Amino acid sequence: MRERADRVVPQKAITVAMDGPPWGRSYGVIANISTGGACVLTDASLPLGQTLEVELSFFREPEIVPAAGTIVWIAGNRHVGAVRYGLEWDAGSRDARLTSLIAQASE
Repeated sequence: MRERADRVVPQKAITVAMDGPPWGRSYGVIANISTGGACVLTDASLPLGQTLEVELSFFREPEIVPAAGTIVWIAGNRHVGAVRYGLEWDAGSRDARLTSLIAQASE
């Protein structure tokens, strides 16, 4: 069983742009984030198991942070508001810059 990473609820908004076939580009916000993944709020309809290329925009960070991950859980109903998607980072997305920005997000 995997150990769960400590989740951070961002004190400032972290927005996300997501690309994945076949729907194209979607947008959302991060509800919580960790070195293991993130909870994304969006009104997009994304399938469980889908791999996504994402671009994270951290508050006052001039450069977009690219990452990739897989949707591992879904909660909510798109017809009554935003859906929550559990995104698990791919191994290549767990770099020092993302880890540092995640730590700063709780400040």
